[in-house]
Order: sequence, then structure tokens, then C-alpha cells
Amino acid sequence: MLSLISNENFKIYIRLRTWILTAIVVAAIIVIAVILHAHQHPNPNWKAGLMAQNAKLQQAMSSPHLPKDAVQQYKGMIAVNNYEIAHNLDPNLDTAWKFTATAMNLSSLLVAFIVVIVGDIVAGEFGGGTIKMLLTQTATRTKVLVSKYIAALLFALGLTAVMLGVSLLSGGLFFGFGGGGLPFPYVNPEHVAMQMSTSSYVLMQYGFLFVQVIMNMTIAFMISAIFRSTALAITISILAYLVGNTLVSVLANYYSWVKYILFSNVDLSKYVIGGPLIHGMTLGFSITMLVIYFVVMNGLAWFLFVKRDVALT
Repeated sequence: MLSLISNENFKIYIRLRTWILTAIVVAAIIVIAVILHAHQHPNPNWKAGLMAQNAKLQQAMSSPHLPKDAVQQYKGMIAVNNYEIAHNLDPNLDTAWKFTATAMNLSSLLVAFIVVIVGDIVAGEFGGGTIKMLLTQTATRTKVLVSKYIAALLFALGLTAVMLGVSLLSGGLFFGFGGGGLPFPYVNPEHVAMQMSTSSYVLMQYGFLFVQVIMNMTIAFMISAIFRSTALAITISILAYLVGNTLVSVLANYYSWVKYILFSNVDLSKYVIGGPLIHGMTLGFSITMLVIYFVVMNGLAWFLFVKRDVALT
């Protein structure tokens, strides 16, 4: 099994595309650090700025056409602004850890790139014509598929770790190392402003992010096992990721059954910050749904890969 995993890792990292996508993530983080550093100027009137922002948010919330989730988001922003004003927390003060929290806005790019790589991991064997050689080895199809999934999981973990490491390093170089113990304000599910250390916030969010990575990676893996075309597998995987989140956000305003859709449950951070997408959802419910989807998707990928009639001539 170890040799199979090693072989699958080799296939991932030997491709130029893997390194190009990784370089894009690294470059994007550095560019953000440069831009923020260039525009970092002390603002003694930052409290007045936050109060003005609150006034604009209050005015925007008066619109009858504003979606419910946007209203909750604006309320959370107002609560955080008020907390920063009351506790004298200048939001313009950047540190390595605070920049790392900001750089997490690139998480969608990270997940999309992982989906691209994983979407090719099985379908690429058919597109490249290597499936015949792969299936004529002594290893069973189950072992081959498991080794591919483990290799994909290791790649996803590695790229996520690269994003975290480069963010901390870039933040340290441009804004100074440290700041992990400084308070980071956030809004809990009851819409009350609270705080935790910035390092705790970042590490917690990366833990939640990796749950999203695993689930979206598993979707791409399943689709890759279903289709023999790499282009088709990657396209469907990307669309599922992009359209799924958007569709859930729209439907959640009208239908309660949306909570059973996978994309309503992948972001577990909502149970700590901001609150769940649909009222009444619980952390236990979302974890249960994730486990069910995880088992079903991997089971479907295994069944189709093992049972598929592959022409070896």
C-alpha cells in the first residue's frame, strides 16, 4: 500500500500544473501582503471611521430587499465595530497572525485548486491511457482507489499547510512576527461580540477550513471516478463547488429542507462565528450529515471504480 501511495504522490507532484497552482497560491498571498503593507498608515481617527461605517450599514439594513443572511452579516459587522471601539482595538493594526486571518479570504482559491488536482486523479488514468497498466498490477482495485484517495488527501493537507505557512511568513516579514496573543473580535451565533486570541482564531478557522477541503475533495474524487474524461471531471467538480455554495445561500432564504444539502453543512465555523445558515441547525446535525455524505460519496466512487468494465486491450 505504501508503494502505491508513493506512486500516486509522484504522479501528482511530477506534473507542472501542480507546481503552477501552488505558485499561484503563494504569489497571491505575497501580493496581498505587499498591497496591505503599502496602504498601512496610522489612522488616529479610526474610531470615527468605524462609527461612520456603522451608520452606512444601518442605512443599508433598512432596505426591504436586503436578504436575511446579509442583514445578519451587517449586524455582526456592527457588533464587531462597536466591540473594537469599546475595547480600543484598532482594526488597522496588522500583525503576522492578523494578516494570516486576512489571507484566509483566499480559501476559495485553495479549495478550487485542490478540486482541479483531485478531479484528475482517477479520470486522468483513462484520459492518459494508463488505466490498463494500473489495473493489471497485482494490487486490487480497492487498494488502487484507496491509495489515490490518501495521496489526494495528503496533497490537500500539504497545500493547506503551505497556505498557512506562507501567510505567517509573509505577515511576519511585512508586519512583524508576533501578535498571536492579541485579541481578535468576532460575533458568536447569538450575535454577541466576543474575542479570542488571534492565533487561536486562525488555527480554529484552518481546522474548519480543512473540513471543507476534505468534503469538496471527496466530491471531486467521486466525480473523477465516475467520468473517464479529465476535462469533464474537473469541470463538473469546479461547478459543483462554485454553484453549490451559491445555490444553498439563495435557497436558504426560502426553504428549510436546504439544510440537508451537503453545502449547507460544510462550514462548521458558523457554529462558533455568526450562526448556522438555517435557524435550528446544530453542530451535531451538520457533523452527521457530513459523515453520511462522506460515506456515500466514497462508497459510490468505490462501487463504480471496482465494478466498472474496463477494456484492457
